[in-house]
Amino acid sequence: MIASDVLSAAATWRPQLFGDKRAATILDPIIEPLWTGPRILALVDGDTVRLTDSDGELIDNQPEVVDALRVAADGVTVLLEACLTAEPIQAADEIAGRESVTMPQPGEAMTQMILGSRGDRKDRLARQQDEARRRTVEGAPDRVALVAVDLMWLDDESLCDVPLLERKRILESVLPESDLIRVGIHVRPPIDTWLGSWRSFGFRRLAYKAANSRYTPGQKNQDWSTAAIPQR
Repeated sequence: MIASDVLSAAATWRPQLFGDKRAATILDPIIEPLWTGPRILALVDGDTVRLTDSDGELIDNQPEVVDALRVAADGVTVLLEACLTAEPIQAADEIAGRESVTMPQPGEAMTQMILGSRGDRKDRLARQQDEARRRTVEGAPDRVALVAVDLMWLDDESLCDVPLLERKRILESVLPESDLIRVGIHVRPPIDTWLGSWRSFGFRRLAYKAANSRYTPGQKNQDWSTAAIPQR
């Protein structure tokens, strides 16, 4: 993972992998909903903006996202881990067809909605399968947003050895949000009041990441894990 500058880092690094531990064993976790869509690395260095997938291949079909990211960085050099997903910009009617939930949630994160009827287990499974099919590459949306979830490089310095919670604070301070550029939400336990909202917006899994964890590009980090959102 050694890189002498941000350009070599962007060319050789890959998104960090989740470890094998159970999510419940992660100490002092930061918890995030897992966004639907590919995990990518995003480089902004002056006028240069490059998006690469988990194999290091260039993503060249998102000019709107590239332009929006260049504007958001405003001359600051950054290397981000992010997801490309339609979820932050989806229309209300797309959300409204999902499973009904009534659990309250903090108002500043997401707007509570009254959603369709629960139906029986078979109907819910069918809806989830249909949703999964729509989210495959063949059914991918035409327009996506970039959701930044981590910051590995800032100007001329690697941040991989900076604790995750501090990396996220820096990310929020250097990357203003817009329609196509978002910063992923993260919370500390307890998270019960968030689960209903996350389910209603189509999230199915959570990421548990130790607040003090470092970033090891392309390698498994046993301080990171995933878990299904409880269906309750």
